[in-house]
Amino acid sequence: MEIDLEQSDEDYVIQKAKEALKIDPYTAKAWMLTAKSLYPNNFVVQFEAYLIEKTAGNVKEAAKCFSDLIGKFEQVELWKEIEKVTAALRSEIDSEDPERQFLCEMFKHISPKVQHKLLLFTANHCEDTMEHCRLLLLLLQRFPTAISSHGTPLVDTLMSAEKHNLDGHYPINSYRKLLVCELLPLLAKQEIKLELGHRLLLKLLNKALEYYFCCLGKSSTNLQDKDSNNINTWAKLFSVLEFIGKQLNWEQQLTNFTLNWSKESYWQKILSYCQVKPKNLLYEDKQLLYCLSIFSLYCLQEYNASLVPEHPPGQPATSYLLVEGFLDPSLPSPISEPKTKKRKSDGGDSAHPINAHVSVERPDLKIMQSNFLMCVNCWELLYSSENLHREFLKIYSYLKLDTWLSLFIIDYAVYRARYDEALVCLQKLDEPKFVLQKFTRMASILYFMKNYRACLEPILLSLPLLPLNNSGNLSTHLIVGGTQRHLHYLPVTRMTILQYLTKILLRCVKENMIKHDYSELSIGHIFVLAQLDWPQEEDFIPQLLEEIKKHKSFQYHLFQNYIVNVDIMEELTYLWTPQGGQINLEILPNLGSQRRIGTRGADKGAKEELKQAIKRQVARSNEKLDDLIINFLQNERALILQALV
Repeated sequence: MEIDLEQSDEDYVIQKAKEALKIDPYTAKAWMLTAKSLYPNNFVVQFEAYLIEKTAGNVKEAAKCFSDLIGKFEQVELWKEIEKVTAALRSEIDSEDPERQFLCEMFKHISPKVQHKLLLFTANHCEDTMEHCRLLLLLLQRFPTAISSHGTPLVDTLMSAEKHNLDGHYPINSYRKLLVCELLPLLAKQEIKLELGHRLLLKLLNKALEYYFCCLGKSSTNLQDKDSNNINTWAKLFSVLEFIGKQLNWEQQLTNFTLNWSKESYWQKILSYCQVKPKNLLYEDKQLLYCLSIFSLYCLQEYNASLVPEHPPGQPATSYLLVEGFLDPSLPSPISEPKTKKRKSDGGDSAHPINAHVSVERPDLKIMQSNFLMCVNCWELLYSSENLHREFLKIYSYLKLDTWLSLFIIDYAVYRARYDEALVCLQKLDEPKFVLQKFTRMASILYFMKNYRACLEPILLSLPLLPLNNSGNLSTHLIVGGTQRHLHYLPVTRMTILQYLTKILLRCVKENMIKHDYSELSIGHIFVLAQLDWPQEEDFIPQLLEEIKKHKSFQYHLFQNYIVNVDIMEELTYLWTPQGGQINLEILPNLGSQRRIGTRGADKGAKEELKQAIKRQVARSNEKLDDLIINFLQNERALILQALV
C-alpha cells in the first residue's frame, strides 16, 4: 500500500472514513469517532464528521455534530452550512426538496439553547440589513420568549431601514411588508406589554393603514379573487388595530372586530362610546379618531364595491350611480311621508327631508342603499367636530384616498341637495372611467337647479361616451308617486343613461314652455323625446294636444325625421279630422307655409300627401329609438336650444 508521506494524520483518518463510507458505513463511523476524539479542535475533522452523518441521512447524529460546531468554529464552510439551515427554516421552496427537509428536521433535534444561540449569532453577524431582520424574525417565531428583548429593537430596525431605503417612499416595500405582515401579527399573538412609546405605536398603526390601503387599491384593479383578498386584508388590519389598542389601553369594545361582527352592530358601539364619553374629551380622543376613521373607510370600500355588483361570466360589468329621480304626484307614494320632519342642521335645503325615497333596480341591490346610509352616518359624525374632521382629513390625505372618497362625496352632496357643492366636485372629477357619470350627474343637477339651458351641453357630451358593449334595458323605477324627494341608483348602461338624459331634457323643455307662451317647437320636441320611454311618458301628451286645439294649428317640420311612435301619430292625424277639431297642421316641410293641412277648404293633394307621409312614418315604427333620439340630440342642437330660451 502506498503511503503519502506529506499527508497529515488528520487527513489520513478522514480519507479512511470516506473510503469506508462507500462500503461499510459503520466502519466509516468508527474512523470518524476516532478522529473526533483524537482531534477535538480540528475544524476539518469535526466538519467532515457532520457531513458524513448528513450524507448518511442520520438526523440525530448530524444534529449533534452540528451543535458541536456552533460557537466553536467560524470557518467559511460552517457559515455556508448555517445559511443553508436558516434558509431552509424560512424558505418558500417546495417542501419536497430533500435537503431542506433534512435540515429542518435536523434543526428540531438541536437543543433549544443552541437553536437560540445559532439564530441570534447568525443575525448579529449578518451584514445585510434585510437578512438580519429576517433572521431575528425567525428567532422570535421560534422563541416567543425572546420578543420581550428583541421585539422592540426589530421594530426600530425595520422602520429605520425603510426610511433609508430607496423604495421606502412607496408603502409596499420589503421592509414594510416584513413589519406589517409578519412582525406585527407575531407581536399581536403575545400577551405581553412591549416597550413601545405612544407616538411609535400610532406611527405603526399609520404604517399598517397605509400598507393595507395600498393593497386594497391594487386589489380593486385586479378582479381575480378580489373579494377574498379584500376580506383577508381587512381582517389583518383589524388585527393590527386590536393589537395597537391593547398596547395603548384603548377600550376593547371599539378595537375588537370578531368574526360575527356587522356594520350595524359596530355603529351602535360607536354611538354608545360617544354617549358615555365626556364631550370635552370625546373629540380629542385618538381611539375614536382611528376606530371611526378605519370603520368609515371600511364602509366606504364596501359601498364603492357594491356599486359594481357581481355579474355572470362573459357579461359586461354594470356600475351604478346615484341620481335625482322623478316624481308623479298622481301616483301613490312608495313611502309614508311625514308632515313635519325636515333637515335643519346639515346646511342643505330644508325643503328636502332626511328620509328621501331611494330606489334601486332590483331588491338584491338594496345593499347599495344600506352601505351608503352607513357611510353617511360615519361622515356626519366625523364632521360633527372641527378637530375630529381635521384629524381625519390628515389620515385620509396621508393614505391618498382621493379616488375612494371622490364619488361618495358627490353622492353625499346630492343626497343632501347641496347642488353647488356637487357641481364643484364634479368639475374636479377627471378620471376617464367616470367621465360619463360626470356629465350625467351634471345634467341632472343643472335640471334640478332649474338651469334648463345649461343642461343641454353635458347631455350632448355624454352621447359619444355611451357604452356600446352594455346596452341594458330601460329602467322602470325612475318615476315614483308622491311628493317626497326621490333618488335612484341608475345602471350605467347605454339605454338607461340615454333614457335618464332624455327624461331630463323633456322636462327642461316642458317646464320652460310653461313659463313662456305657447311654443309649437317645444311641443314637437316633447313628442320626439317622449317616444324613447313610451308609454311611461305618455301622460305628457294629452295636455299638449289640448294646447294645440286651443291654438287651432301646429307646425313642426322635424316630424318626418324623428316622430315614429304610432300613438302620437294617431293623435296628431285625429286633430285635423272634423271630430278632432279641424286643426291646421304644418308637419311636412315640402308642403310650404301656404298649404296647411286641414279639412275645411283643404288642398286635396296636400291631404293625400299627408296620408302617405303618415303611412311612411308608421312603417318606421320599429326603428331603434336610441339611435333616433341620439341623432335628434346631435343634429338639432340649435333648435333644441331655441326651446330652452
